[in-house]
Amino acid sequence: MPVRTRKLLGTFLLIVWMTAYTLGCMLIGVHWLPDNHWARLLFYPLAGILWVFPARPLFIWMRGG
Repeated sequence: MPVRTRKLLGTFLLIVWMTAYTLGCMLIGVHWLPDNHWARLLFYPLAGILWVFPARPLFIWMRGG
């Protein structure tokens, strides 16, 4: 598959992944986290960083490797 097609498909998959991940984090933050400022202060930055690790194989595939 040409790299240009991989990038187009990968961009679409990344948008779908980020939408699902963001909605999942919001649901966890609203429904399952305790009503504690410190829990939210730890959860949201951690969730903001952790999305990269499952998406990394997609980035590698999009690059052509």
